[in-house]
Amino acid sequence: MRPDFHSGREAAFVLRGLMREPTTRARAAPSVHDIVRHLLRVLPDLDDQDERLSLALYRELALGTPVPDSLLARRVGTSVDEVERRLADWPGVQRDGQRHIVGYWGLTIVPTRHKLRVGARDLYTWCAWDTLFIPALLRARAQVYSVCRDTNAPVQLTIDPDAVKAASPESLWLSFVLPSAESMRRDMVASFCRNVHFFSAPELEAPNRGLPLSAFVLTLEQAFEVGRAWNQARYRPENGG
Repeated sequence: MRPDFHSGREAAFVLRGLMREPTTRARAAPSVHDIVRHLLRVLPDLDDQDERLSLALYRELALGTPVPDSLLARRVGTSVDEVERRLADWPGVQRDGQRHIVGYWGLTIVPTRHKLRVGARDLYTWCAWDTLFIPALLRARAQVYSVCRDTNAPVQLTIDPDAVKAASPESLWLSFVLPSAESMRRDMVASFCRNVHFFSAPELEAPNRGLPLSAFVLTLEQAFEVGRAWNQARYRPENGG
């Protein structure tokens, strides 16, 4: 059953900020329930056709080449005009000069600092958290190659659809923010993705990291659980989730 993230019931557990006492303290982390509920509020609602289209777009983009609307129309059994109409209403759809899609809601074929290797293909993501929830949508194991925001030291992960299988370094944290719907619609990458990074230490003095004062810290495990809950809330199994 799909979790009810629109109800008022409490989440099963609460994420705790793991911070020492800096001069300017980052915001305490909300619960998994509250994080996912906020993300559902600030991103477009998806009906059944939208869910199928979204998942098809992720999976076609994961093949490593730009995705034309005509291919998506065939995948979901609708017209090109209908695909274009739906995608035009969504933020975070990046296109190349031929109007083919090269980036979508965290997954991109344009190189970034977060590499996601799926099989023999090198894909990329817009932020650290994307590397944790996208493998489940692709139904595939992924190797993640990224860096610590503070030190530029390598970060390597093995992510299965249902678990973090390996992490180096073993202890990792992620910065996280909860942007407004207006800022997400204006620029998803600038308002959200550029503020979500890997850190090899839990201290987060937001002003000294170039992050908003509203930023908070999640452990790697907590961030993965947010991703799992997000996928379950966003995509119904009958639509391919």
